[in-house]
This record gives sequence, structure tokens and C-alpha cells, in this order.
Amino acid sequence: MKTIIFIALVVMLYSTNAQAYVGPGLGVGVIGAIVGVVGAILMAIIGVFWYPLKRMFGKGDDDESLEDEDDSDSEKE
Repeated sequence: MKTIIFIALVVMLYSTNAQAYVGPGLGVGVIGAIVGVVGAILMAIIGVFWYPLKRMFGKGDDDESLEDEDDSDSEKE
């Protein structure tokens, strides 16, 4: 068991260059992913905190006007 761990460590420590090409498309993809994650977090914060506060401190007339419109629609039928 010790020899297997020793061989694994030697193989991991003895590495050479990967000779890989990282093109501009990868950078754009990474930037897009980061912007998407940050945007999703900001939208979640806005949805959880901003809109309830806006509704709580708002005039409140919007709720009453919607109820009045619903009543007027039911009376027409």
C-alpha cells in the first residue's frame, strides 16, 4: 500500500508541460460564466429583498386598484 502511494506521489510531482492551447474563446466563456453567476446572485438579492421592501413602503394603491378592476369585470358578466 505504501509503494502505491509513493508511486502516485512521484507521478503527480513529476509532471511536464501540457502543451495545450488556450484560445480566446475559453476566456470569453469564463467571463460569460462569471457574469452569469454574478447576475443571478444580484437578481436573487433583488427579488428577495428589494421588491418586498418596495411593496411595503409603497403607496399600496396598486393592490386596491387591482381589486376594483376585478370587481368591475365580474359585474359586467
